[in-house]
Amino acid sequence: MKLQFKRFAWLGGLTVALCGGVLAGQKDTKAKTNPPASQAKTTQPATHFTQGTITSMDSDKLVLNRKGRGKAQQVTFMLNPQTQRYGNLATGTRVTVQYREDNNQRIAAAVREMAGKSASKPSKTKSGSKS
Repeated sequence: MKLQFKRFAWLGGLTVALCGGVLAGQKDTKAKTNPPASQAKTTQPATHFTQGTITSMDSDKLVLNRKGRGKAQQVTFMLNPQTQRYGNLATGTRVTVQYREDNNQRIAAAVREMAGKSASKPSKTKSGSKS
């Protein structure tokens, strides 16, 4: 009886040791294959939006005057050949700017003229008279 118990204990211990080695080997192969997959992913820079009135604009720089928390602020954006420009972009024009931040600079991806208030809100006129 003691011999069977010792044999059973040896077989159980040997099984645990072999299975533990196999399981540990499988975890290592998974760990080695995952990092290259995660390194292949590239993160896109976050894009932001803002609105304002053009204060000045030249070929490589746009300065907007925008109101934030009741105060007027001037915000500068860098323009490059990839910057998309839509509408009549001149001093005094209301625009929206889509941009990203790179090396502490705001790089404009797109600048769009905003529709005027008269186009978005039809004027109300009183018509008719009471008799």
